[in-house]
Amino acid sequence: MVPLLYMSPAIVLFIAFTYAPFVRAISLSFFTVNRNTFQPARFVGLDYYKRILDLGGSPFGSMYLHSLLTTIEFALMVVPPSLIAALALAVLAQAKLKSIGLFRSIFTSTIAISVASAAVIWSLIFSPNARLFQGLIELLHLNATSVLTDSRTALPAVALTTVWTGLGFNFIIALAGLQAIPRDLYESALIDGAEGWKTFRYVTLPMLGPTLLFLLIMTSISCFEAFTQFKVLIDSVGPDQSTNVFVYSIFDSFWMENNYGLASAMSVILFLAILGMTLVQFRLDAKVHYQ
Repeated sequence: MVPLLYMSPAIVLFIAFTYAPFVRAISLSFFTVNRNTFQPARFVGLDYYKRILDLGGSPFGSMYLHSLLTTIEFALMVVPPSLIAALALAVLAQAKLKSIGLFRSIFTSTIAISVASAAVIWSLIFSPNARLFQGLIELLHLNATSVLTDSRTALPAVALTTVWTGLGFNFIIALAGLQAIPRDLYESALIDGAEGWKTFRYVTLPMLGPTLLFLLIMTSISCFEAFTQFKVLIDSVGPDQSTNVFVYSIFDSFWMENNYGLASAMSVILFLAILGMTLVQFRLDAKVHYQ
């Protein structure tokens, strides 16, 4: 009972702000909800789920399913570059240079910047007045004043912002994983004639397996839950709904349309999608080398 007594404040907070709302969302997803009393009004069963997954041929269903596919596309744009950039900078930070501490501080600087602040910074960078991306607009012959107002570049632009924002955290985790690799493994590899790329391929990457798996799962989850950068940078579904990710659709359904039952069903589907994706990624655990 003593451990439970110390844990009770955290347990109460989790029940009040996580578990109870989650159970409430599941229950509301089967009902139409009164907008004034926020109470279930009529049982609709799985109608909301069918509409979201486009099982009934509804034109609105295809929009919700498209937003889920947009979220997956966004994750594919963010996760691989995030892992590659973090690993590359971590390897660079291992170099024995005189001012390497300064570079480590620069690499970790984004961890002190919130997503909203980073989105504001990048909105200024993407601004037509900054003209930093004007050459890209002319190269791609975009009929737009900014990369955020064209359907071909809006989602990649938000993805670039997300990669930059998460770089500090990912770098710290990757660097910690590198520093935890025993030096004697590299010495043994050097004695066996391995160096350079072979050492990185057969020693560093296998030993970084747990770290990279953790970053893969956490970055993927953050991509599926991404909302703030879309709200600040685009503040809409984007040109041709190109940036209408799933969480923004939930926000739109709940706050703009006041369709609480539909928003609750979308939240449950998002939870199941993240849970399924995480379980699939955990299957990679069999290929990870733990020491």
